[in-house]
Amino acid sequence: MYETHEQRLILPAVILGCIGCLQPGFDPVFLTLLTAAHGIDPAYHGWVVTATQAGMAAGSLATWRWGSRFPRGVFAMAAAIAALAALLTAQTGHLASLLGLRAAYGVAMGVIYTQAMSTASAGRPHGAYGAVFLSQLVLATGIALALPAIAEALDPQSALATLVLAPLGAFAIVALSPRALSHEGQQGPRPLSAAAKADPLNAWLTAGSSLLFICATMMVWTFSGALAVRAGISESVIGQAVALGSLAGAGTALLVMRERPIVPPALTGLLSGATLLAPIAATQLGGAPAFIAAIVALNIGSTAIIVRTSGLASAASRDAWFRRFVACTHALGMILGPLVGSLASGLFGDSGLLAAALCAIAAASLMLFVAQSARPAVRTWHPREESLDEYLTRVQH
Repeated sequence: MYETHEQRLILPAVILGCIGCLQPGFDPVFLTLLTAAHGIDPAYHGWVVTATQAGMAAGSLATWRWGSRFPRGVFAMAAAIAALAALLTAQTGHLASLLGLRAAYGVAMGVIYTQAMSTASAGRPHGAYGAVFLSQLVLATGIALALPAIAEALDPQSALATLVLAPLGAFAIVALSPRALSHEGQQGPRPLSAAAKADPLNAWLTAGSSLLFICATMMVWTFSGALAVRAGISESVIGQAVALGSLAGAGTALLVMRERPIVPPALTGLLSGATLLAPIAATQLGGAPAFIAAIVALNIGSTAIIVRTSGLASAASRDAWFRRFVACTHALGMILGPLVGSLASGLFGDSGLLAAALCAIAAASLMLFVAQSARPAVRTWHPREESLDEYLTRVQH
């Protein structure tokens, strides 16, 4: 809870943050269209996602270190580079060139996302991140539904080309709204009171559990489209599943953020871990309804456990340095998950992917159980809850 809870959100910065982290929300549909447009082997889907996420991590790190010195033109240039990379992605079937384009896109979006979130979260950090990720899930739902329809009406390349609208929107916001990337408030809000003394091992175990759950999520999420195609499930069904899953994830995020834990975190980890494996089981059994239900379950479980473990780890920390590390586990997990999934799938096929995901989930659950056995060391925040109407009145344009 922060002294600055009365400060308002900066809507342009929230929209920029949403655009910056938009791509992972519809990656399964994007990857299947990439294969349809260019004949990219589904076995390389993990490498495509890894290139994008590695680029985003590099852009984020560069902005974290030097963002306060960047002139405004750097962010406009980043948006322009992302737009060019998006257009060329629709025209390029050469794997090496495609990986380079996705890495460039990731770097550009990493720069925009990090600076936008620095501005948006200066006064209302929880509200800013909540607004960005909820907006991302809703927008990703629309895109996941629209892309297959465009591909069917025109062709997969045209559908991919429409994704240039996101970086073009970012370019417009950067050009028209100086407040969206303001350097003011870079230090963020000051806590009302110092964090209670916590067990460092407890904090590190919880953060490690968050990292591994994200890795497991990304392993399955990245390859869910390829698994569905092999099972004879159409691109349209995949799009519907991703869209419904995004909506389920958005609802879960609201519930987890606003309610106190009812289920013990360790049990939440086990239940969520089971949902992460649902798409693999569904594609083995076959059938569109089973796949849709599995993707919805994955989104619910992953959202619940990632929010829960990230919150517990942050509450167990003693300083801002460790809380920044907790945030870094998200980017690291999004890189390591597809990379490990690609290696496991490439070496041992679908059984290798399942084994890797199982190992990550088991290790994450064990770490969370050990951390929770020292529960008195973990301090849980109980901030004042506000109604949706109160929350929305604080958002300014």
